[in-house]
Amino acid sequence: MTYFLQIMSYGIINGSFYGLVALGLSLVFGVMSYLNVAHGALIMIGAYGAFWLFHLLKIDPFVSIAIFMPVFFLFGLALFKGLFKSLIDYSEHERIKISLLISFGMLLILPNLAILFWTADERAVTTSYSGKVLSLLGLRLPYTGLATVVLAIIVILALHLFLTKTYFGKSIRAVSQDHEAAGLMGINTAKTYFVSFAIGIALASVPGVLVALQGFNPGFSFELTNKALIVVILAGVGSINGILFGGLLLGAAEAGSVFFLGAAYREAVGLVLFVLFLLFRPQGLLGKRS
Repeated sequence: MTYFLQIMSYGIINGSFYGLVALGLSLVFGVMSYLNVAHGALIMIGAYGAFWLFHLLKIDPFVSIAIFMPVFFLFGLALFKGLFKSLIDYSEHERIKISLLISFGMLLILPNLAILFWTADERAVTTSYSGKVLSLLGLRLPYTGLATVVLAIIVILALHLFLTKTYFGKSIRAVSQDHEAAGLMGINTAKTYFVSFAIGIALASVPGVLVALQGFNPGFSFELTNKALIVVILAGVGSINGILFGGLLLGAAEAGSVFFLGAAYREAVGLVLFVLFLLFRPQGLLGKRS
């Protein structure tokens, strides 16, 4: 039983991480119907940034979040203007297809640029608290894992409050529900798309820091994108409230598969969940069937 609980605790930690990974992708897809499959590559770039800040300037990875979020926000603004702005006038169906093609190109280019500049070597940030654990009720909980859970709750709750309590956040929700009606009500839909996309990119910097602590390489981009897409489907497209639950479900399912079936089946479980939700509950965990 203790071994099972230990495995499930890792599932909760991984699930919280998956929720953070999918958060920015869910926001962008839910508001604009832009399917940014390069999200994993952006997280990988954030991991490299945290790595070099720590090694060159000795800045703790968690502190570097305050640096990278504004930087990624500005990068998101430039990325939207350069590649995605013209998609606004297309239909929702066309936006998904074209944004998929554009971002898939980025997913191929960014990891190769990372290999060119930094090689394909495995890298990780090793801090004074790396490897340290908290012993609780017979369980060994890593400090970085506990920090991951806390960070996920804080970031997702902060985004939820922003979307529900601020005027601009309510504008984002209105545009995501019906951009034409929102425009008729006086909301600047172009500006809302512009800023929403940048916020989604900025959110990629947060899991990037956690990836730096775990260990990464350029090829990790594809795995991160896969996890994000699975969690978005489990939570429900555009459902910010369900993102953490979707991540926890995926993390718990993977942990359970390791315990009952072995580590070899860990990745397959996520794909099985993905297919089952598409078939039987496409609205996600907290969504309602239209």
